[in-house]
Amino acid sequence: MILDMIILLLGFVVILKASDVLVDATSSIALKLRIPKMLIALTIVSFGTSAPEVAISFQSLSQGNGVIGFANVIGSCVVNILLIIGLLVF
Repeated sequence: MILDMIILLLGFVVILKASDVLVDATSSIALKLRIPKMLIALTIVSFGTSAPEVAISFQSLSQGNGVIGFANVIGSCVVNILLIIGLLVF
């Protein structure tokens, strides 16, 4: 139990440090290539929000239940499209 908590906290620290390194690296690349910072920020956010969906899809495929992965992709696309349309109408 205590070992699990230590591993969980260590995982959080690693994720925080890795995300900090990722943001710093992409920002420096964007500055060198003259890419707008907003574009890089939106790209990082899109990868971050898609990562849980990808993890669920891979997990369901590895367990032989591809329908869940497919439904996850379709549901994500529908929600994203409806949110964009809702923001445009608002």
